[in-house]
This record gives sequence, C-alpha cells and structure tokens, in this order.
Amino acid sequence: MKEPAFFLEGTPVYLVQTIEALQAAAAHLSQRPELALDLEFDQHHYTYGFTLCLIQISDADACFIIDPFPLDDLQPLWDVLENPAIVKIFHHANNDLMLLSMLGCQVRTLVDTAVAAKVLNHSKAALGTLLEEELGLQLDKSQQMSNWNQRPLTQRQLEYAAQDVLYLHRLKNAMVAKIEDLGRKHWLAEEDQLLESITYVELEDPHLRIKFPQRLTFLQQFILKPIYDFRDQLAQKWNLPAGQIINTHALMQLLSNPEQDINAWLYHTRGIHGRLQHDRFEEQIQRIVAGSLKEAQKRKIPNRLPPNPYPARLKTPETEARRELLCTVQRALVEKYGAHTTPILLDQSTITHYSQTGELLISKKYAREVVQETAQELNINL
Repeated sequence: MKEPAFFLEGTPVYLVQTIEALQAAAAHLSQRPELALDLEFDQHHYTYGFTLCLIQISDADACFIIDPFPLDDLQPLWDVLENPAIVKIFHHANNDLMLLSMLGCQVRTLVDTAVAAKVLNHSKAALGTLLEEELGLQLDKSQQMSNWNQRPLTQRQLEYAAQDVLYLHRLKNAMVAKIEDLGRKHWLAEEDQLLESITYVELEDPHLRIKFPQRLTFLQQFILKPIYDFRDQLAQKWNLPAGQIINTHALMQLLSNPEQDINAWLYHTRGIHGRLQHDRFEEQIQRIVAGSLKEAQKRKIPNRLPPNPYPARLKTPETEARRELLCTVQRALVEKYGAHTTPILLDQSTITHYSQTGELLISKKYAREVVQETAQELNINL
C-alpha cells in the first residue's frame, strides 16, 4: 500500500480513490478477522436519491477511507463484506445495510454496537455517548450534518469520517464482554442475525408514502401519481431532493382543489422551486392535472376517503384483561432487565396484538423464551 494520507491518534489513514488502491485495500482487509465499518451517505437531503458518499473501514491497526465517486466498480470491497468469515462491526447498521443491499452487497456476519447498547440497557445509543460511557472518550461531532457529496472533502471531514470507525473494535469488545457476563450473548447474536436479512426492495406506490397532514381521497391519490412522477423526473434531472421541487405543502394545496388556476398555484404557493416557475412547466402541470381529472371521470374514481387501514381497536373486558396480563409481564421485565432493554423483548405492538387476538406473536426465539419464563414466574398463562 502507498503512504497514508494522514495519521489520526497514531493510526494510519489511507484515502482510496483509484481501482488499484481499492484492490490493494480489499486484499489487505480480506485477511483481517474483524473490520469496523461506517458509511456516509445522502438520503434526499442535498441531492436526489439515496447516494453512497464515503466508506470508512478500520481493521484496528489502519483505517481506509474509500471514495466511491471516482470508482466504477466496488466489487472487490463487496467480496470482503460478504465474506462470512470476517466479522463486520457497525453502529446503527440499518440504513448502511439497506444502502449496501441497494448497491448489490449483502453483508454477512456483523455485530451492531447500537443493538448491544439496548441489550445492556443504555438509555442512549448514540456513538458519542457510548464511547464516553464505555471508554471515556469524547468525539468531535461538528461534521455530522456535513455535505458528503462535495469534493474535495476537507481535512476535518476526513478526520471525522475516520474517527467514526477508529474506536469501534474497542467499543464492541467492552460491550460484548459485559453482555457475556450477563449471559445474553445469544440475544445479541439473534438480533445481529436479523440485521443480515435487511434487503433493499423498491417501494410499491411510493407516492402514497408521502406524509400528508390528512388522508387523501381516491381521486386525490389518482391525481397525485402523475404529479409525483413528474416531480421525481425533474428531481433526478436536476439532482435535487424531490421535496425541494414541490414540497408536501404545495402538493396538498394542489390536491385540495385540482381544478384551480395552475398559474396562481405555481407562482403563489410556498414550497415550489423557482426553476419550475416557467411557462413550459406550467403547461405540463396543467396537462397532467387536466388529463388526470378526465381519466378519473372516465373511470368513475370517487372523491371520497378510502377505508381506514388502521381500524379502531376493540375494547372489551376480554381485550383489556389480556392487555393487563401482558402489561404485568412487561412491568416485571422492566424491573428485571431495565426500561431500555425491555422493548427488544416485548414491545407495544406485541401487547396490542395479544390484547386483540389472544395470540402471543414474538418471532425472536430468545425474546419469546424470556417473556414466557417471566410470565411463568408470575403464574401468568399466556
């Protein structure tokens, strides 16, 4: 390997920006038993889409900062991350794993220190908090909301990126030792195995995932779809978050009265990008809305609310008795394991489902065993 770009607390940090450097780094990392890993990404904040901006990997002796922008093929690295013989240490892995899956990499064999924090009943699972509580270290988080799309990256950004993985080996070792002392190693193993199953899938009807302040009628949903697609195409073309093209407030203003004057809506509504205020875009939006209204009329799409997908919960003596039984178990779990560990054993959705159906639905083996054991200690038959 070439000379490191810089040293951080005595650890060499290598900046990987060519395929040759990536291959050399991957060859080195493939021989290491444990790797600490973190990603910097942009998710509809500065640019369009879910964008990988940086990959940081530490093997405890050296740190590699991999810049994906100049690299056409990251497969050498994916081969390392998919190798089940190498342990990958993450902190709050969910979004990282989702992005990696989207890019074609399914990570195998991992340990998440944020999950370990829940097992140990930490009240806060932020990396800086855990490093301070477990190792007495303090991190500089001033670059946390940095724009990782920009190039060149500043020295402070690179140092921040490196320190996010620099201490993960030590943190993992300290926390796992405590978990082993408590006899909960199998808890962590099952939770981490669940993370391995995170797989990216394209959302069905993504236009219906927008969080509007009120529910939309069938007609409003029908009109929203082509407007959403139009907005998304422009966002992709301009490389901007879609919400910066037409935000939720502006969409709601349009959907509340689709027969309104489009010119007035376009030029006098908050949350519409200035680049959209142009005659040709006004004409496009007019055609989209008018065409949608005409097609909706042809299909006889009603302007009424669809059935509530979340029906009201039953509240009977039987459901309330079942709720109280499981809440009693929950209180015992809090007493025994702590308020911050209990939700991974028994959460509110499980209590609600049990109260409504009488079915104890706990998919995690260790959690089911702990809940059943606690119920038996209380002479409660679930």
